[in-house]
Amino acid sequence: MTGRGAPASVDERALSAGTTARFALLVALLLASSSLMVLYVGIALSSYDGFGCSLAAGVDPAADPAANVMDKRALQWEAYRACSDRYAAPPPWWWLVGWWTLLAAGTAVLFGALPRWKARRSRVVPLATVDRDGEIRRVLADLSATAGLTRPPRVVVDPAAASAGAVVFGRTGRATICLHGGLVAARTTDPRRFRAVLLHELAHIANRDVTVTYLTVALWRVYLAVALPPFLLWCGWMFRRAAGSLVWSAEAPIVSRGLLTTGLLAVLVYLARSEVLRSREVYADRAAVRWGADPTGWATPAPATTGGYPRRALRAFTELWHPHPRWDVRRAALTDPAVLFGLRALPLFLTGAAAAVTHTHASYALTQYALVTTWMQHAAAVVSAALVAGVVGIALWRAVVYAALTGQPPPSSLRSGLWLGLGLAVGGTLAGQGTVNEWLPARPWLLLLVVLAATAFTWWLTQSARLWVVAWRGRSLRPVALLNVSAAALGLSLWFFWWHTHGVAYTAGWMVDVAGFRDYLVAAWVGRELDHPPASAVDRAWVLAVLTGTATTGPPLGLLAVAGAWVVPLLAWLPRPGTGPAPWVRAAAPDRAPGPLGPPLPGLRRVLGAGLPGAGAGVLVAVAVLAWLHARARTGYSATSYTVAYLAGMTLVLLVAAAVAAVAARRAVPAHRLPAALVAAGAATLLAFAALVVLRALDGCVPALSVGTGDCALNLRVVPNLVAHVLVPALPLTALVAGLLAAPRPRAARALDRPGATAGGSRATADRPGTVAARVGVAVLAVTALGIATLVAVQRAPYAARMPEPAEAQRAARRWTGTVIDAPVSARSRAMQVDAWLDRGGDDLLDRFYRQRRDLFAAVTAGVDAGRSIDRLGDLRPRCVQLGEFADDAARYFRIPDPEADRLWESFVEIVRQASQGCVTALDTHQADLFNTSMRALATAQQTSHAIDDRIDALIALGGW
Repeated sequence: MTGRGAPASVDERALSAGTTARFALLVALLLASSSLMVLYVGIALSSYDGFGCSLAAGVDPAADPAANVMDKRALQWEAYRACSDRYAAPPPWWWLVGWWTLLAAGTAVLFGALPRWKARRSRVVPLATVDRDGEIRRVLADLSATAGLTRPPRVVVDPAAASAGAVVFGRTGRATICLHGGLVAARTTDPRRFRAVLLHELAHIANRDVTVTYLTVALWRVYLAVALPPFLLWCGWMFRRAAGSLVWSAEAPIVSRGLLTTGLLAVLVYLARSEVLRSREVYADRAAVRWGADPTGWATPAPATTGGYPRRALRAFTELWHPHPRWDVRRAALTDPAVLFGLRALPLFLTGAAAAVTHTHASYALTQYALVTTWMQHAAAVVSAALVAGVVGIALWRAVVYAALTGQPPPSSLRSGLWLGLGLAVGGTLAGQGTVNEWLPARPWLLLLVVLAATAFTWWLTQSARLWVVAWRGRSLRPVALLNVSAAALGLSLWFFWWHTHGVAYTAGWMVDVAGFRDYLVAAWVGRELDHPPASAVDRAWVLAVLTGTATTGPPLGLLAVAGAWVVPLLAWLPRPGTGPAPWVRAAAPDRAPGPLGPPLPGLRRVLGAGLPGAGAGVLVAVAVLAWLHARARTGYSATSYTVAYLAGMTLVLLVAAAVAAVAARRAVPAHRLPAALVAAGAATLLAFAALVVLRALDGCVPALSVGTGDCALNLRVVPNLVAHVLVPALPLTALVAGLLAAPRPRAARALDRPGATAGGSRATADRPGTVAARVGVAVLAVTALGIATLVAVQRAPYAARMPEPAEAQRAARRWTGTVIDAPVSARSRAMQVDAWLDRGGDDLLDRFYRQRRDLFAAVTAGVDAGRSIDRLGDLRPRCVQLGEFADDAARYFRIPDPEADRLWESFVEIVRQASQGCVTALDTHQADLFNTSMRALATAQQTSHAIDDRIDALIALGGW
């Protein structure tokens, strides 16, 4: 029903159907999954030995949880990366390129062969064989012109098919319609059905369904025939060698998940394809009726609806697998296309699961080929998020538009988010997110964050769509729908990025070292190391805030995504208000009676006015924080704690500003609460930060607020640091705070998307500004927010394109990673570890030392026998330098995975390093005593190396290895 109570017929073409995005998601899923399968097969055919490097790093495959596995690798990342490059290198890059080429070529060949195969299988005959008078060809030509086709398609007849139906196959530009014999016979007995069926098939061609449908069919069959068999053989080979595998306990979850993911993939593709085809049938039906087909041309007996709930549930389940909708659904859709605008649970779940699997597999491939720059990681996240937004975002927009045009309640973003989030969680878990070598994540409760993120995504899209539906006055909703869906995709990509780079690690049990990360951030702020006090509650809260903020805005486009969350709703106040139905409303529902499409836009002054108390509260907090810091500056406060208090206080200023503004917007604007809260919080944050910059730039002008040592003078050098260390990390948190405060109260949870009608709602229409000044204000705010985000993106772009060096990543891990708690290791596992340590490079290092020490001693002996004094032994210097280089390489190698042997190893490396340095110094300064001391130290190192050998041999013998 419409807003006035009159019925309205909604044109299904008001917005894009979104089926192309669904096909794109299926293609991406098949590509990512099959590529991973090919990688597994390629690894099996090579000498890949990833577990050997993990064993050498001290990983116990039988006892170490996932967090320990990650920590032990990261803490020795330099050695682990070098070991992986040598012993666990992925197949060459052309392996994947060759697979993609094979997949594309196979798909193209099968796509071209499918029409001929279908024609031969059906034993069809040309139309001219049965249409001797040309009547059918003339009717076809007329109907093709009605459908807007430039030329009639090729038509064949299947005389053996008794049904009064038809099917179209091939590709859009060269489609073929196959008429069943029963339909040809009905041309004279039931011309209404004949015409309706032909128009329906022509609608498939006009809607460009044919090419995409058969491309998907071809790709799926190539996947089944080319990618799946080798992968299943690999799984069988892995299970067969399980009995003799010493690391099967770690391999079993990976292989089993591969099989489960394959099964899930088959279900995902089939159900999603069937759901898309069902909707395309309804689109074709409505197009045929619009072109003049008689709606009764599809008249068939309605199925009986008898039976209890179990029978109805079974019937609904079986219908999910059918590519055609029920006839009663098709008949009902001819008058009311609600089925095309509804949000169903299964497509939402399938979309989430497909996106999670796709993103996990793509990220794994990037990791294998060491392409884990920030840009590459965010690119993978953007692709996955764009696929989700293209499917779910368009579906939500269609549901909102339909509800607005028919006067029905808006769609439940809570329900949509729950199903989408459940799909993301299930698909990610089956793909191995947060599990590493275990069956389930160590902290499965963190998967609730996935559901909450999906709900936030659907909530924002729904509320923004409701806002724009009321505000937009254009001829088509497609531009603003594209703007909203694009902003939502960019925002969701930040979630994918954060979840894969941080959330998955937390789910696996990893935890950051608060004190170490705090000290790192403080050093980055002041430019040098300070003291290292124990972590306090303030430290923990600030580190958590910074971790969340910086991890979210880590990609250069991160701040643009955050800004888009409130700038896109803000732009809804730009269109000029008008009277009467908008042009897009007249096109989408011509017979709709005049009436509002939903709660009117509140006045911009009311929304932005809510930001003023927020900015004021932020200024008051800034003054209080600076006064507190000024008082503490004279009390001998720890330098690190003082710096943390300063940075945390500056962040608190922005959070308080956003929170107060959101609360004020909620009270002042009863309708469109979320957009209003986000806009008010965004404006308040910018104003509070501007005030903060003024206070800090004029530090010293107000002695009671001074935290520096300078005089009263304008100091703009504080601005870059405030932007990088305060504003950028705080912006995602301010948006999060505003969203949380705009959420419905618990008692209003059932009306999540239906703000209550209050007196404030009626006032909103009266003070909605349409002045040039208001639109200029909107433009200034939008340009300011996007300008700051763009400048940050440009600044971060070079760093985001840089691949971190292994040594750099290792240093970061050693500063931020908490203490690894080792469980007791069995003798068998310890033997495997130390043997892997020897085999992956330890034995080579010891042999290298033996050779270098032997050659040096031989050269020294030869020189002494020749009567040369210390000042004539300069030619030995390169040999002493080589020993120093050996010590550096040995220090970069894995620690021995045994406490006693590792103590010997550390002592051995340090002795060699000091001996090398002493040898070089002695030769440079002609100190014979120092030279002799160095030679004796090398002899001691030789004895220590023998002790290391003996300890490792004993461990291997004890473990029976």
